[in-house]
Amino acid sequence: MYKMDKSIVKLMSHEEAENENRFSPETSLAERLGQAWYLTCMAYGIDPEQPPKMDKTIFSMRKHAQ
Repeated sequence: MYKMDKSIVKLMSHEEAENENRFSPETSLAERLGQAWYLTCMAYGIDPEQPPKMDKTIFSMRKHAQ
C-alpha cells in the first residue's frame, strides 16, 4: 500500500511542478494504472483490495429487433 510522505516539501514554479509530476519513461503501463487506481480509491473512499461489486440488476439485455 502506498503512503504519502508529507515531510518532503519543495517550492517550485508551475513549469517545474508540471514536469515533476509527469511519469518517467521507465514507468510501466501496469504501474501507471496501479497508481491511478490507488488515487481513485483514495478520492472515493474505496478499499483498493476490496472494491465494491457492480450492481448488474439495473441493466437488461435483449436482442435488437431487425
